[in-house]
Amino acid sequence: MSQKTIRETVLRSLSSIGATKEAKFYAELFASQDAERFALIVLDPRSLKNPLLEALISNLKILSDLGLSPVLLIGALDDDRTSIRFQSQRLAKDLEMVSVKTAKLNTASYQLIPEVRQKSRKGMIPILEMTERRGKMNLTRLVSELKPNKVIFLQPSGGLVKGDKRLSFIDIDRVQDSLQLDELTVGQSRFIALAQELAQEKANHAVYVIASPLNLLTELFTTKGSGTMLRRAAPIMVTPTLARTDKPSLKSSIEEAFGKPIKPLFLRSKIHRAFIEEDYRGGAIVTQLAGFPYLSKFWVSREARGEGIARDIWDRMCGEIPAFFWRSRMTNPFNDWYMSVCEGMQISGEWRVFWKGLEAPEVPGAIIAAASASDDFEPST
Repeated sequence: MSQKTIRETVLRSLSSIGATKEAKFYAELFASQDAERFALIVLDPRSLKNPLLEALISNLKILSDLGLSPVLLIGALDDDRTSIRFQSQRLAKDLEMVSVKTAKLNTASYQLIPEVRQKSRKGMIPILEMTERRGKMNLTRLVSELKPNKVIFLQPSGGLVKGDKRLSFIDIDRVQDSLQLDELTVGQSRFIALAQELAQEKANHAVYVIASPLNLLTELFTTKGSGTMLRRAAPIMVTPTLARTDKPSLKSSIEEAFGKPIKPLFLRSKIHRAFIEEDYRGGAIVTQLAGFPYLSKFWVSREARGEGIARDIWDRMCGEIPAFFWRSRMTNPFNDWYMSVCEGMQISGEWRVFWKGLEAPEVPGAIIAAASASDDFEPST
């Protein structure tokens, strides 16, 4: 069976987590980046015991078949050197048994980072032993050097809860507002402390997630995730006119996200309000259409997807504009997310038209207006 056939089969199998289109999008996104930046997975020792170990091996096999090489770290949450070495040896052996190539390295090794990059780019999954947790190459340094898109702490709990509800997102600067800290387990407390320490660098855009080995694929390949994400909310600039924005940066961000050139007239047109992430890594532009606010553009740059920026922009926009409508092509991989945040949806031609906050008599006109709105992008050549 060819690698292409294996990849297609694996992608189809991800329909079990309800994410066929999302999974294909994220698999292509991850594959386009440096292999070692895909994800750093920090393993709680309890995740290396069955049945969680079996689930972990199965999920890592799927990632390997997709050509993805997460970096696995053993020892960041354990002080027992003998146990750390035993766990890494067992994990390497179990992965080799399912034909997953691995490379076992110690974080104290000379030239560790170049070794990790080399092994990852050869399709091997690096297994790092951190036997000197307080040594030169500690977790903070490792994240700073590798610059992973996600740092995932795999623990049996699978996430943080408040009452009976899983918390999907926590602002890293406002943890006390979301949790009763005295009710956390030792592992959860350590995870939060590490995430807060790691997030101190402004240039570090990684997100920190606590999840279960059972739900690793849902965490990686769906917008809704499966665990709890800790990150600092992105600063959002709000403006009533695009004249106050950095036009070249705005144009570049939109075109990179949508994969096609925007018409120059759009960037000079009158708008209702824009919500732009301060580094132009995403945004929302709301205009007026049929007498109502119309979400004309909502995007996040490819490199920033999965960081939670979309939720920051969305929440800020909804806080200021409670009633609006928008459209999305039938093939948009994020329609499932739109379905989760809208109050209504109707298909009209090639479009799905969504709305939020509109009164029932206002909906028909909004649907007609959205479906017939002109395209703001240049036609394909």
